[in-house]
Amino acid sequence: MHIRGVNHSGSVSRVISLPRPDGSAWPLTISPLPLGFHRRLREYGLNPPAPPVKVSRDSHGKPLRDEQGLAVTTCDNTDPAYLAEVELYHQRVATLAVYHALQDDPNITFDTRLNGEPGHPKSRPNSADWLRAADAIHAELEAAGFTAGDLILLCEEVCRLSNLIGDHLKAARGNFLSSSPPQAP
Repeated sequence: MHIRGVNHSGSVSRVISLPRPDGSAWPLTISPLPLGFHRRLREYGLNPPAPPVKVSRDSHGKPLRDEQGLAVTTCDNTDPAYLAEVELYHQRVATLAVYHALQDDPNITFDTRLNGEPGHPKSRPNSADWLRAADAIHAELEAAGFTAGDLILLCEEVCRLSNLIGDHLKAARGNFLSSSPPQAP
């Protein structure tokens, strides 16, 4: 791509310092998320969970019915299993965002490779492999000493570097970090 006659290589990165509890800091080289990051996640099977649907009932326990006689249903956004799925979804998105952002850091290597990337034997998308890989990458980050706060801080820095600022930052941050159910557009 050429912007005002300049050949843009697409390689943008920034070194940040990740503060550690002992007062030291880890220098990390982060890169912005690639265009289409969220689309790729959906293609590879990482989608927000849908809340379970339950039948609405009156005070006597009888199902409520609409004008056509059909049972009225509502989404149960408080279901513990659903909330656990939402939390896992956000953890996986944040983990994969950090994984992608750290790919250009020459001092960091991951043992886990994502299906379809260089160095991985499979080239076609496979949902189960990507979900397992996201969980394995999360385990690697945890074993390396990363905390939940580190993931939040890194995601915020990646959003800034990816020009997801202002209202865009809030919306993107919700994709990565929200503990509440995803909001409908």
